[in-house]
Amino acid sequence: MKMKMQKLLALVLALAMVLALAACGEKTGGAADDIVNGDFEDVSAGAWVGWTKADAAFNFRGVVSDEKVNGVPMEKSGDYYFAGSKGGNPVMKGTLTSDVFKLGGNGFITFKLGAGKDPEKCYVEFIESGSDTVLAKVGNTDCDGMYIKDHLLTKVVDLSAHVGKNIYIKITDNDDGTDFAYLNFDAFKVCQSDDEVAAAEAEYKAQIEKYGEKPFEEDETATTIVNGGFEECDLENGILTGWKLLDGSALTVANVVPTSQYYWDDRSVYGDGEYYLDGSNNGATAENLTGAIRSQKFTLAGDGYISFMMGCGNGGSYVALCDGSNDEELIKVENTYFSDPALALTLLRMYMDASDYIGRVVYLKVVDANDGSNGGFAFINVDDFRVSLTADEVAELEVEQMEKIQNETYTSASYDDLTSLRNYYANYPYPVPLKSLTFTAYAENQVVDCGAVDVTAFLSGAAASFGSETVSGIAVTKVTAPDGTEIAGSFDAVDMSAPGAYKVTYGVSYEDKSLEATFTVVAMADHNSVANGGFESGDLAGWTVLSPDTWSVVEGQPAGVISAATYWDQQLPYNQAGDWHLDGWNNGIGEPESWSVRSTNFTLAGSGFISVRMGGAASAVRVYTADGTEIGYYKQTRFADVGYPHMAEGGSWADMGTYVIDLSDHLGEELYLVLCDEVIEGGWAHAFFDEVVTYYETAPDVANMADTVTDGHDPANEADVPGEVQIPWQLAVNLK
Repeated sequence: MKMKMQKLLALVLALAMVLALAACGEKTGGAADDIVNGDFEDVSAGAWVGWTKADAAFNFRGVVSDEKVNGVPMEKSGDYYFAGSKGGNPVMKGTLTSDVFKLGGNGFITFKLGAGKDPEKCYVEFIESGSDTVLAKVGNTDCDGMYIKDHLLTKVVDLSAHVGKNIYIKITDNDDGTDFAYLNFDAFKVCQSDDEVAAAEAEYKAQIEKYGEKPFEEDETATTIVNGGFEECDLENGILTGWKLLDGSALTVANVVPTSQYYWDDRSVYGDGEYYLDGSNNGATAENLTGAIRSQKFTLAGDGYISFMMGCGNGGSYVALCDGSNDEELIKVENTYFSDPALALTLLRMYMDASDYIGRVVYLKVVDANDGSNGGFAFINVDDFRVSLTADEVAELEVEQMEKIQNETYTSASYDDLTSLRNYYANYPYPVPLKSLTFTAYAENQVVDCGAVDVTAFLSGAAASFGSETVSGIAVTKVTAPDGTEIAGSFDAVDMSAPGAYKVTYGVSYEDKSLEATFTVVAMADHNSVANGGFESGDLAGWTVLSPDTWSVVEGQPAGVISAATYWDQQLPYNQAGDWHLDGWNNGIGEPESWSVRSTNFTLAGSGFISVRMGGAASAVRVYTADGTEIGYYKQTRFADVGYPHMAEGGSWADMGTYVIDLSDHLGEELYLVLCDEVIEGGWAHAFFDEVVTYYETAPDVANMADTVTDGHDPANEADVPGEVQIPWQLAVNLK
């Protein structure tokens, strides 16, 4: 019995040794005649074929057919290759080992290798089976992270002295950093002839010439720079004309994209010309990458003014004017106007007064120093650098840019970005006084009782100027009724007998220039409802902003009311009641901050019940009596960041639910509401509101009421067809 147990134990140990050898690439049944799946074209099993993975790196999902990686063209040999950045986090380590094969042919092996910036940590070894002797070790010594990055470069390994031996290939990623700390590879092949070797060596030489650093020519005596608007880049040959890479790989010719290209599905960058430099390129360039580029050196002339456009640049990214002799940063400009989502990636024209450095040899430097650790939007967009400008040229450019945006008609359906952009140009601290016809003060929105209304009386607060000259003659040009028809007759007695929002257009002229603006008059038939409770005027008429210093105001109108029914590519529903709602993403106030708006007073009547639609994690409603006594405090309770992007799986984000509030104890009292975006901990500190109803003849049947919306979906998944989801009404709890 004891002898049988010993034999059984020996058999188990032998089997374990066989399995261990197999895991290391050893073959108990003999070596293959060639490299198995050396080109990675066999993906039929949905897992590695001919190769064995160990530890975290080299996940099979990295076997891809993408034409580009991080904006870099991949010269793959067939349909598939391995891209390390797709096969796991760069900090992951591990090995990938081929099956054992008998080295034949002339003993030369060619393959393609990319990334792996540290060749001491990322490399490919060719090892003799049995003795585990390393016959050759190859790292990507060409990867500099600036010019040559993810490119698949052809490598040649001379193993002619080992023909006939059983060998295996071991690919190692031992780099737990983030700077190209992974490997790309493809097309491991045993050569049969010297011609194949020569062809591979020639291909490598051509790749180095194509992708490597190019000669950089500059004339320090020139007073301008070449290609300040990125219009002259040689995209086909990968040349960032007129600009020199200084560091990293975040800013390369791969990021030169058309200004017509939208971001976030439908948002324009409002750039200049046909191209601009986009540090993200809609995610094609990894956000954690950093880098810097510089223009040609030039002698600053004119009156020393410089202008350019910049977008994003959040936390550690900037544009600098540098001394051409010692590289000192003389002037540094950051995008302090960055605002998510109002002015996130949008290109904003900025001006630099460098008059102190006229006559000095200088250059412009663009820096992306944010690797993501300083927060999101870790990249920078730039365009249209103009140098050595005179004061007159600046004045012309200021007017040109202002009028371009004033006349712009395209705007995103999801965000009121054009309103925010106009606000930016209306308030920018121009270095030369803006010589443009502008309103220096605007007529304000009004709430009136139904009847004949003198709308000309509301122009008393409006004022206009051209440069430093005051312009008179501001007058009403038309009035549009709530149903969209234009009202004829005298503007000092406009018929507003029908309740609703009336749009009043007024204008002013100066020489051959004219300018118009609008305000809203809300006519009320009774005082049991708040004015403009559904924001259907398309603005905040009837509502008072309680945080005016931080709220974005454009042409006299507080921003924030938008018409989008859905948001993001996933078409998530807002559950908007009509055509408009108050959107916390679009008022120019950052997510960590708070804001609030106050309604008009109303007399509580009917059943004493009211309702409000609210969404987002930070929304709340406060109720006050006319003397300012708070009687109610109600919060949005549906927010849940789960199952994204499907509400049907329990998720709730910016979608608004209807909250019914019982105020029947205050029937007959004069009240008002304050809609609040409160400061909260964590993400999604936004608030969204719509359909404030303050009169119900009878109490709503809350238990049987719901709003029906179309669910969000994954646009990349054709099978993800959104269905309908119901948002039940809720009886709000008074937390006061």
